[in-house]
Amino acid sequence: MPLVYLGLLYVVACWGLNTVLVKSAITIFNPVAFTTIRFLAMTPLAFALVYASGQRPSIRREDLPALIVCAALGYGIYQFLWILGLANTTAFANSLFGSMSPIFTLGIVALMGQERVRHLRWAGAGIALFGVAVFEGALAGRATFRLGDVLSLLSAVCFAGYNISASRLVNRYSPVVLVAVTMTIGTLMILPIGAPQLLHTNLRQFGWAVWGPFAFAVLFPIVLTWPVWNYGIARLGAARTSLFGFLVPIIAGIISVPILGARFEAHQIIGAALCLGGMALAVPAGRAPTAVRTEP
Repeated sequence: MPLVYLGLLYVVACWGLNTVLVKSAITIFNPVAFTTIRFLAMTPLAFALVYASGQRPSIRREDLPALIVCAALGYGIYQFLWILGLANTTAFANSLFGSMSPIFTLGIVALMGQERVRHLRWAGAGIALFGVAVFEGALAGRATFRLGDVLSLLSAVCFAGYNISASRLVNRYSPVVLVAVTMTIGTLMILPIGAPQLLHTNLRQFGWAVWGPFAFAVLFPIVLTWPVWNYGIARLGAARTSLFGFLVPIIAGIISVPILGARFEAHQIIGAALCLGGMALAVPAGRAPTAVRTEP
């Protein structure tokens, strides 16, 4: 197997594991406080990556409104939806529903008239959404949407907005600069709500059950996976590389069994398969999102 494929498998394995480890940590650590301290640690690393690449994080004043919107959708609002969604559902469901942003991106660009969508892609979107209903038990006679599932889906809608807003900036800023700048603005948005939660948390009470997942969640999305993902894009192209993202929910589901003791029912597995199959149809091999960012 070529090295690039092994690298991409390593990346998606880390991203799937990240969701599971964060889930394990926030059963002990307040989710909002965890997010706050995590981004306070991640933001300097993002800038270190900028300087390590020989660049400078300079921005144009006229782009500031767009950068603020991008930061809100990608971090400031998104992170609250994602972490509270994860706190109130399973790691598998959170990863699956959070990965559905291409479906919502498709709907938004079609409504805005930015792109003409072929029937096959609409069919894929419909299958994916039907898969959500199946996952929630619609055909099993006990459909119930958990709060965490709804928040996870809303996080995917939010990230779809990020995709669209960031796509207008990627031609003016490199990926590392765009991530560093928007993450900084997003962290400033997180602080007003997250800082009080963090200040009321006794950090000394936690052991490796929290700090191990915390270290992983800080280091891997930025430093130890993102450059490999970009290498995959450079070698294979954005479209082929993006298809590896469909493996993340599968990996999260598998890993959650030994780590979290997760169990799945038949309708959840069937629903997940429909979701992923529908997304594969809705995101054709010749296209891929142009936005750049890290995993949650």
